[in-house]
Amino acid sequence: MRFRQIHLDFHTSGKVPGIGSRFEAKAFGQAFKAAHVDSVTVFAKCHHGYSYHPTEVGEMHPGLNFDLLRAQIDALHAVGINAPIYTTATWDELAATNHPEWRTVLPEGGSPRHAAEPNGAGWAFLDYSTPYLDYLCAQLDEVLNRYPDGDGIFMDICFQLPSVSVFAQRRMDALGLDWTLETDRHRFTTLMVEEFFDRITATVRGHSPTLPLFFNSGHIRRGEREHYLNHYTHLEVESLPTAGWGYDHFPLTARYVERIGLPFLGMTGKFHFAWGEVGGYKKPEALIYECGAMLAHGARCSIGDHLHPTGAIDDSTMRVIAPAYAWVKAREPWCEGSQNRADIAFLSAEAAEGIGLVGIPGQSDHRFDGPDHGGVRVLLEGQFLFDVVDLDSDLAGYRLVIVPDVIKVDETLQSRLEAYVAAGGRVLLTGRSGIRDGRTVFDLGATWDGTSDMSGGDYVLPIPPLRAEGVDSPLFMYLPSERIRITDGTSLGVTHDPYMDRRPRHFSGHVNAASRPEPSGFAAGVTKGGFTWLAHPIFSCYHMAGSVAMLELAERVILHAMGAPRSAAASLPRAGRVTLRHQPDHHRDILHLLHATPALRGNLRGTNIQPIQDLVTLSDIAVQIRPSGAVSSVMLVPEGQPLAHQIRDGMLHFTVPRLRGHQMVEILYAAAR
Repeated sequence: MRFRQIHLDFHTSGKVPGIGSRFEAKAFGQAFKAAHVDSVTVFAKCHHGYSYHPTEVGEMHPGLNFDLLRAQIDALHAVGINAPIYTTATWDELAATNHPEWRTVLPEGGSPRHAAEPNGAGWAFLDYSTPYLDYLCAQLDEVLNRYPDGDGIFMDICFQLPSVSVFAQRRMDALGLDWTLETDRHRFTTLMVEEFFDRITATVRGHSPTLPLFFNSGHIRRGEREHYLNHYTHLEVESLPTAGWGYDHFPLTARYVERIGLPFLGMTGKFHFAWGEVGGYKKPEALIYECGAMLAHGARCSIGDHLHPTGAIDDSTMRVIAPAYAWVKAREPWCEGSQNRADIAFLSAEAAEGIGLVGIPGQSDHRFDGPDHGGVRVLLEGQFLFDVVDLDSDLAGYRLVIVPDVIKVDETLQSRLEAYVAAGGRVLLTGRSGIRDGRTVFDLGATWDGTSDMSGGDYVLPIPPLRAEGVDSPLFMYLPSERIRITDGTSLGVTHDPYMDRRPRHFSGHVNAASRPEPSGFAAGVTKGGFTWLAHPIFSCYHMAGSVAMLELAERVILHAMGAPRSAAASLPRAGRVTLRHQPDHHRDILHLLHATPALRGNLRGTNIQPIQDLVTLSDIAVQIRPSGAVSSVMLVPEGQPLAHQIRDGMLHFTVPRLRGHQMVEILYAAAR
């Protein structure tokens, strides 16, 4: 899979004239070539439902009078650039208008539109249980017949809302399902989603057994690895930082996706805001940082763009993309075939619960944002080396497994974690994780006496080594603790109750009541053997409140639970990020250091806009790494500047003289690990 890709959106209303009227094949190809692009995804059909090629199945855009898709493919191939083909599934305005009976009908009534009122300016949702799926497969089959030289299929908007359309009702009746019951509707929707993926996959494989195929849903569902392995050739992690995803979404997803075993790329955009913002531009420095983050997490790169309806190339966009992709090109040799080195396996709460295939992924269910996003934010800001894992992941080789906040530990997971600890591993449980049938399922040296009835939160005073810097008083946590009563474990501190919970009948102060002077009688946490249990759902607390003291507490608890120093550390500010990747074919590790400070600039459509404007140069960053072999040399790459280094107490020490956004350091070993 290629490193420097462009996703070239082209969603264009049928009321826009002159489609492709300024398209020049040679200029089109040369513009991307000059910008160091090696793959451009081009459109067969857009969300408006129009095709950009002659068609006997759908309808060519009324403002287009030639085969634009063929012209784009040929222009790109002429300069050695790949041209995967885009089409769209659940959103097709033309189909929704011509066949309103194909639209989704919500159980509560009405046919929805994305981010709009039912009759507003937004995309209509289509129902896979209707003949629309036949139409979609016929469109795809036609594209594959007409363009056998296309370099892959990108199928967009691959999700389904529960529907009670006439077609859905009839099919549920035939299956013996009751369309008036939520559980039966959920089961049926799952069946329809599976039918969609099976039929699209079969259509593509009927033409080629190896053609790259990706289905985009806007979010990679953690815990559905078999689904991805069965239908996808690769994964593309859509994650535009300024469009609601934020800068921590991509690392969370990438650290999960890599463990699935499929090649993957990260997808950002050249836009200041989001998809479809024609005439919006971010700084090249922002793209360099975002592409650097992709490389640091083992991904190839994709930048989203939107072609003007005339087909003319936007020179301003090329001036944003070209510096970033020249930068990426110079770094590819140190990224190809690399593998993440991780101390910690973070068990995703979303993966452990299993959210299934119904609804809009990442938008319809936010129950796990606290533990997953909060946990990964702590790990990133604490500069820990980690993977995000699911219930099928191999835990061997990790020094610590984190089971965050809300994980329901069944007998299978219990046995796996106990075997992992027996083999020398260590486990950190937080909040309610590990509680089943009214008790803790592990021998933690403590009993569980329920959840604090202080629903608005209580206080923690950990033992001195775990306290946040300068905080020797009880810390308010915004969420209630689990009541831990020590038996034969080692206490990690105490909790304090507030004088009262904040309720309509009684409250004290603006936010929360002060802590009672005396401890509650319950522990802040407990350690026994290879297990550590923290009373508060610390990751959800941090995700909610963002307290620096909570971050420092969480970081120190993780180090305590791990029982040994981390394998890499750097003297970076909290905004710094560290990853360490191994290239076995080259007998080397590649350290990635990242630093940027997004700033809140505005709010569009309810989304905070936090772009990167400046990359500040940091100097003399002290680094220590646990080497994976006998060190031959340490060098800044691609600059080729050797660095002085030494081994002390089993750790490799060196200083990185400068960091501006992203820097790689090659640690070359005398032999393979």
